[in-house]
Amino acid sequence: MVWEPLGISPTPDGNVIDELVTVDGHLQLDGVGIAYRKISPGDTGTGHQHGRASPVIVMLHEGLGSITQWRELPEVLARRCGFDVIAYDRSGYGRSDPVPETYSDGFMEREATEVLPAVLHELGVRSPVLIGHSDGASISLIAAGLESVVPLGVAVIAPHSFIEDVCIDGIRAIDSQREPVISGLARHHDHPRLAFERWRDVWLTPQFRDWDIRPLIERIACPVLVLQGEGDQYGTEAQVSTIVRSAPDARGHLLADCGHVAHRDQPERIADYLVEFVSECVPAGS
Repeated sequence: MVWEPLGISPTPDGNVIDELVTVDGHLQLDGVGIAYRKISPGDTGTGHQHGRASPVIVMLHEGLGSITQWRELPEVLARRCGFDVIAYDRSGYGRSDPVPETYSDGFMEREATEVLPAVLHELGVRSPVLIGHSDGASISLIAAGLESVVPLGVAVIAPHSFIEDVCIDGIRAIDSQREPVISGLARHHDHPRLAFERWRDVWLTPQFRDWDIRPLIERIACPVLVLQGEGDQYGTEAQVSTIVRSAPDARGHLLADCGHVAHRDQPERIADYLVEFVSECVPAGS
């Protein structure tokens, strides 16, 4: 696909947001500390209300990701969309507590039906727009399909809706370089070895090859946006076409010169697509 600049104004009102307020905190969910970051626009004169029922962008990281690995994207979205943005570290990632120490093959379903709804409840988020990357993308799709969360929209970057051979091959390849990978993760995670080994072990479990959420995608009632790099080492174009074909209201884009971490490889393109999507999902007057 050929990408062209979308020409989106900084906020739906055309105003530029200069000031952002960032709050880092921890939630206690069943005794497990979950780190989160909330980024809020300052007083912009846009008329947006940032109360409990106003739209909030909620970001779910990849299988080896964290709040900080979203890079500048949360701030860009808060500044350009004019809404609060919340990102959180799933347990065992980033600055969250390392529980559980191992994953079962239902870990994404648990995150979607138990953890994500609890995080949103604790933070008072009633109208989320979910943005997920890789495992976080799949968790977002599951939550919307099972209606454990009722989002205004779901945007997914490099999602998994079923297991492809290229994904397993990619995980085996990164496992062959595990020590330098774990060393690099230490900049972002308090427990980098646990994060890596727990992720690797569950994805390489033989029974996990049967994991498939395509039936759930057909039940998603809100708009869905799918973004994926043409050079994604963990998934093919089949992920995009499957979700676009299955979800009632979905569209997708393949990005040239882009791998699995699209917000690193093509940050401006990703931001443009996401800002446009959020503006379409949010009810008028929000």
